[in-house]
Amino acid sequence: MKLDPEERIIAAALDQAELDGANERGAGARIEFKPEGHAKVTITISRELVEQARALDSTTRELFAEAIRLTVPGAFDLARSDPRRWH
Repeated sequence: MKLDPEERIIAAALDQAELDGANERGAGARIEFKPEGHAKVTITISRELVEQARALDSTTRELFAEAIRLTVPGAFDLARSDPRRWH
């Protein structure tokens, strides 16, 4: 989809705000609900968090888990609380 100039400015500002938020918190996430019924999740991880992960020799899985923990506080507690809830 092609954006007009005004829409591009708005999209760039939203992207920058998302990046700024991720840098402030260490990570950020955006969920887009698609008309087809699925959702697309984009996670932005700050350069600082990536560098910390490299220094600690963390795996990609560990870095991803830390990003989820930062962007959705309590997510792991929620997932453990009642697995039947997701079925």
